[in-house]
Amino acid sequence: MKSTFLLPIILTVVGRLAAAPLESRFSAPPSENRILKIIHNWPDAPDAQDSLISTLTGQGFGGVVCNVSFTDYMVSEGKWKAFLRAVAEAKRAGFSMWLYDENGYPSGTAGGLVLEGQPEWEARGLLIADRYWAGGSLSMDLPPGRLVLAAAYPVDGDGLVQASGRVDLLAAIAEGRLVWDAPEAGNWWVVAISEDFIYEGTHAANSLAEKLPCTNLLMAEPTARFIEITHAEYVRRLGADLGEWFEAAFTDEPSLMSVFLRPMPYRVLPWAPDFAAEFERRRGYALLEELPALIAEFGPTSAKVRHDFWQTVGELVSARYFGQIDDYCREHNLLSGGHLIWEEDIRYHVGFYGDFFRCLREMSSPGIDCLTSIPAAVPWTIARLIGSAADLDGKVVTMSETSDHVQHYRPAGDTRPREQVSEGDIRGTCNRLLLGGINRITSYYSFAGLDREALRRLNDWVGRCSVLLTGARQVTEIAVLYPVESLWTRFTPARHGATDSVGADKVRQVFDAVSTSLYSARRDFTFVDARTIQEGRVEEGALVHGDFRWRVIVLPVVDTLPLEAWEKLAAFEESGGVLVAIGGRPTNSAAEFPAAAVQALGARMLPEEERPSVKRAGVGTGVYLPETACGLLTPLLDAILEPELVVDAGGEALSIRLTHRRMGDEELFFLINDSGDRVSTRFSLSAAGAGRRWDPGDGTVTAVESANGLTEELPPYGGLFYSFPRAVPRRLRHPEPGLLPGMTVRALPAVTPTEGHGVDVAAVLEAIEPA
Repeated sequence: MKSTFLLPIILTVVGRLAAAPLESRFSAPPSENRILKIIHNWPDAPDAQDSLISTLTGQGFGGVVCNVSFTDYMVSEGKWKAFLRAVAEAKRAGFSMWLYDENGYPSGTAGGLVLEGQPEWEARGLLIADRYWAGGSLSMDLPPGRLVLAAAYPVDGDGLVQASGRVDLLAAIAEGRLVWDAPEAGNWWVVAISEDFIYEGTHAANSLAEKLPCTNLLMAEPTARFIEITHAEYVRRLGADLGEWFEAAFTDEPSLMSVFLRPMPYRVLPWAPDFAAEFERRRGYALLEELPALIAEFGPTSAKVRHDFWQTVGELVSARYFGQIDDYCREHNLLSGGHLIWEEDIRYHVGFYGDFFRCLREMSSPGIDCLTSIPAAVPWTIARLIGSAADLDGKVVTMSETSDHVQHYRPAGDTRPREQVSEGDIRGTCNRLLLGGINRITSYYSFAGLDREALRRLNDWVGRCSVLLTGARQVTEIAVLYPVESLWTRFTPARHGATDSVGADKVRQVFDAVSTSLYSARRDFTFVDARTIQEGRVEEGALVHGDFRWRVIVLPVVDTLPLEAWEKLAAFEESGGVLVAIGGRPTNSAAEFPAAAVQALGARMLPEEERPSVKRAGVGTGVYLPETACGLLTPLLDAILEPELVVDAGGEALSIRLTHRRMGDEELFFLINDSGDRVSTRFSLSAAGAGRRWDPGDGTVTAVESANGLTEELPPYGGLFYSFPRAVPRRLRHPEPGLLPGMTVRALPAVTPTEGHGVDVAAVLEAIEPA
């Protein structure tokens, strides 16, 4: 498989890591671990290039993210000469570099060069105009493009659309409008679907770079041409081993463009010329007549068609864009890196990519875009999503494009003052990202108000953390399922934003609540996908995948998975694991909606009650929490699984966060103070033996006798590492069937209603007898 071909690149990275003793690298971090400044264009003049290299070196930066100049992109020999000279000098100065793959963003067009002569490669979609109608004369504007379908469907009393009563309305089309006299009896859903290129209202039209149409990521040909124009040209000029010059390629916010970022008169779904044929080949049935089920509620048919549609989207975009780039990069000793768009909201993962997690797993160095530098707003859970995708496949390098964009950028007409972020804010931002699983920081920071020494301190801090975290593997006993299959079945396209589906938003809310509550409770966890569940093996109450051993698996609004995944989860629970389902129950497989076999497994695994309750299955435990009871997850974990960090009585801990990783043959614990206040605390870690304390502030390494009774005073947004030779196994307790442990239910006291009045009410409302 692909991971085998990644091995030479991983060994190269690991070889560099081992080039000097760990303590020496921690004290004086190598360039690849320090912050890399995103400069894009090198100056043309040699003196200016040398000055920039000298300045960045003096400020402690490890290198840059760069590309040949955006001016006369890819075609100016003068710009190429300047670029080649600059990267040679930067390399000679010891810089680490990443290669940016586009003229601005989103990636994929090479500044418009890819679409020259090939306009059919532009991103396209299905555009949908629809309306619910109660009978009588209807006049509706058609969406632009080639008409695919126009029809009306009766709607029953429960709001379900009935496919059997379809009325074809192609004959009702005239001059760009649909005009139809609907029967007066009953309600109707009327829909018109067209196919067209998509640009207006999309990310391409709202980019802060050049506003150009984007390529279609569902097609293989435009990405092949993109690689030929960009990556292959760098190979031609620098040699086949791009890894000699750059650690990774950097792709920037490519997407299907199939989410409108401003209100539009119609909905949108991603599309490609061969999509219907690919769908039928992969899913086994024709799609075109089923398209309305992607938009309206047809009962179980909608769940199946949506699941199959978005699964096909995810398979195509992950292979034809991300996989194709990754294959080329591997051939040239280069990691494929960069980041996607709108990572913070799982609903957008569907609209832009079909399957965001699947796309991440096609990258050899996945990344995140962090646009804020107010630590409390930093998307820690997305850093964890990136770190999980990398750890599951044994990938070493992860990246965050990090900036104070939200605080600094003001569009025309925005009179808000810019906010200046402090050195502490930037350190706190990076801490959250590093804790989540990121180990490379690339920067668009303005660094306004920070002097040379402050920049050196930040670079030293990030570099020291990166030295310890790069190559270290997460250790946790809790997994949270990425619920994309269940999201697919609920997802409907919108006229603005990813979706207006209430069901999809429920998945988002619970997914976010689970992630945030675990983070706040210092409960480290891994995000896993259905593939991970299927590939894992059950061993004595644990699901094992590579070095991971999860004993608690959390399912946020999960009702749809492949049957094999459901069977694996049942075996996991019955062997002694704990399965926690929140707001959803096993209902569908990947083939049947609903699936009787899945529902039978659900009855075995989970209690039937709709209140927070416990069921024993085999020697394991199934827990069900309603979606409104997400807040009970962390008290439940406190009752059944011993924590890795125990704060002694009187110690402050509310702002302490923790991750546990395995660094070689040592257990590594990274603690951060996630607040702007100084914190004094006394605590113990789940480790044994004499250890070491690593201070990223000054680079010192000191001995500690034990993991028990550690006392620290952490400065605002400070942090520390501890390493020990062994982890102490934590006890997992299985609660008794019935209510959650520690929970009681009793009737509310009887209350006699009384009439109340406001302070100034001088009269009483009285019932008026009907005339």
